[in-house]
Amino acid sequence: MPKKIIQPTYNELIAEAIVNVTMGTVRIRFDDQSAPGLVDFALGPRLDGEVSDVLEVSSKRNRDTNAMWQQINRVYDGRVHEGLRCGWAVQFQHGATIAKGMSSRVFAFLVDLEERGVTKVSADPVDLFQADAWPPSTDNWRDADTARELGLNLVHQIENSPDLAGRIFPSSFVPTGVARATADAVSPYVNDFLSTTTGANKIKKLAEKGAGKRQHLFIWSDTSHTSVGFALRRGWLPSDAPTVPDHIHTIWLGSFFSLENVYTWRCAEGWRVYRVAEVVDSVEPPG
Repeated sequence: MPKKIIQPTYNELIAEAIVNVTMGTVRIRFDDQSAPGLVDFALGPRLDGEVSDVLEVSSKRNRDTNAMWQQINRVYDGRVHEGLRCGWAVQFQHGATIAKGMSSRVFAFLVDLEERGVTKVSADPVDLFQADAWPPSTDNWRDADTARELGLNLVHQIENSPDLAGRIFPSSFVPTGVARATADAVSPYVNDFLSTTTGANKIKKLAEKGAGKRQHLFIWSDTSHTSVGFALRRGWLPSDAPTVPDHIHTIWLGSFFSLENVYTWRCAEGWRVYRVAEVVDSVEPPG
């Protein structure tokens, strides 16, 4: 019985479309899982032409991220914390340390905020400048610093209700992430991915299967890492460079937090931002 053809995922189709439009290429073949070791996409200037570019698509969502959220759920899910009068929505930073000692500090921080009548704290300095109360007080700055130390992007009091009193809702009720008002997290994010087993395997496959061709690695950033998505949405360019093997032609970095733009990095050009909203809109989700 012939092996079932595996079609590309929606993430992969969007990445392929962005690369094709930007590079002026079309798909010649893709990894349909019919044989081991195929690159995700082989691209070229014409359907009947030679392969000029090879593309691998990946995500940084890995076991470390999954473990973080499993730990968050174990510590906070469903628990009623005595001493809190209200319910709180808490958004954690990507890679935050979740341990008993740290959760006790988060709890103490929320209790202190309630005692002082503070209902919202953001770790993003931009929010301090956009707040209704200007200039920010010493307490405002200190609370923002404490949130960052605890690995928190945002804490927000939900309601003073008996049903919610003492409950902490990690990441729930927070419609969008807050992030650093710079692009400083972008290059380290790429470096972190390339240091993972998945990243190393992608680089190795491109080197082995793409010799003599332009090699592209498209990374979808984890949606919980809002610093990348926020910088991408604003079009901010990083000032530093990732550490990328010489054989890689282009690093592409996208985020479902900001689908209208995509980052590219090339050794000769550094970082650039491309607007790709129309390309993304043109991609049909697989049936």
